[in-house]
Amino acid sequence: MTDFKEESLSLDVLEGIQTFAGPSKLPEVIEQGQALQQVKTQYTTAVKVQEPRSIARFASNVMQEAALAGSSFYYGWTVKGGNKIEGGSIDLAMCLFRNYGNCVIDMEVTETNTHYLFKAYFVDLETGATLSRLFRQRKSQKLGKFDQDRAEDIAFQIGQSKAERNVVLKAMPGWLTDQAINKAKEAALSRIKPENMHLARQNVITFFAEYGATQDRIEDTLSRKADEWTAQDIVDLRGMATALKEKRISVDELFPKIDKTSESLTQEILKPKDEPKPEDEKQPPVETKEKDMPESDFMKQVRQYGEVLSLTGLNKILKLTGGAYKPEEIAGDKQEAVLTALKEAVDKQG
Repeated sequence: MTDFKEESLSLDVLEGIQTFAGPSKLPEVIEQGQALQQVKTQYTTAVKVQEPRSIARFASNVMQEAALAGSSFYYGWTVKGGNKIEGGSIDLAMCLFRNYGNCVIDMEVTETNTHYLFKAYFVDLETGATLSRLFRQRKSQKLGKFDQDRAEDIAFQIGQSKAERNVVLKAMPGWLTDQAINKAKEAALSRIKPENMHLARQNVITFFAEYGATQDRIEDTLSRKADEWTAQDIVDLRGMATALKEKRISVDELFPKIDKTSESLTQEILKPKDEPKPEDEKQPPVETKEKDMPESDFMKQVRQYGEVLSLTGLNKILKLTGGAYKPEEIAGDKQEAVLTALKEAVDKQG
């Protein structure tokens, strides 16, 4: 019989014993290029990955998608004064996020009786960079046929998407976002051929009609009739369509309702003067009244510009007259501004 020597285990030995938890998966995780990390706060420290991010490959992939996506990657519209508002769409933000890799988006949501408040986080797992952005979304939205509960659900989803887009676009390289937008515009422009311009125009008109914008309102905003719209006009209108779909602006802000007062004034200005009557048909001289006074230099210049500009373009500029109902009622302090605007419009029209 073998004798066993009884020995006591020291405390150090006991503390060194670990419970068996099955085969380790660490090699498998590393082979797949996955990262291991321990997070003790809402902020994440940088972790080492097997295949680090390549900015060149990331940029190349985004530009390839932009060439395919076209107008769905950008939004834009022009405000008073000619300033342009534009940026990347939700689709572009998701493209950047997906191709960047090794990053996450997190979200915290609070609410009041009238608004949702989204706090979105973008975390770059490779560098440890963390960015947060706040976005407030109204619960009440004009969503047509939906009941109140359904409309509030849609408003929540819209707010969540906007919060994600904002934090991603803020975290991504600005130069790449700009290049992707320009690439998407170039792609959209290249697909509009002369032979399909009529169809492109009609598609735009049909789309905006679903939101309540009539053709004449679109023409008034662009200062051109539909059959005069260029390929660049179509690209710009598609950017407006993206803005409308993402609820960045309302249809009435994009295409204001036409001011009938200004339209009547324009018609009066463009109305041809009475043709002189032959000598034998001349009427006896009558007492001169104010309305028969010779036409002012101001009105002569307006008529000259009106012969060059389209009716829509002249109508838009004459909104500067302050709501006068007749040409002679245009206030003196408005005349210089009107003539300057008309000259700029004619120069731009070429």
